[in-house]
Amino acid sequence: MTETTDLLQQILTLGKAQGLTQIVLAQRAGITPESLSRAKKGADMRVSTLNELAHVVGLKLSLVSGAPLREKINSGTLFE
Repeated sequence: MTETTDLLQQILTLGKAQGLTQIVLAQRAGITPESLSRAKKGADMRVSTLNELAHVVGLKLSLVSGAPLREKINSGTLFE
């Protein structure tokens, strides 16, 4: 699985927990259910589309450092 499909799966899981079908989730995000189905199978998806899907279920996409602990150690701020 790619990171995109991992994120999409988290969005779908939360949507399901909120009682949203994948069809409703897709429609609310402004995409077709077919597009969502292709994305679930590993097709590439625009970040803007992933962001819209996340927004529908109350999530926000953000970028975080891949190595926050290493950065804190290197900068000497681990215990601050």
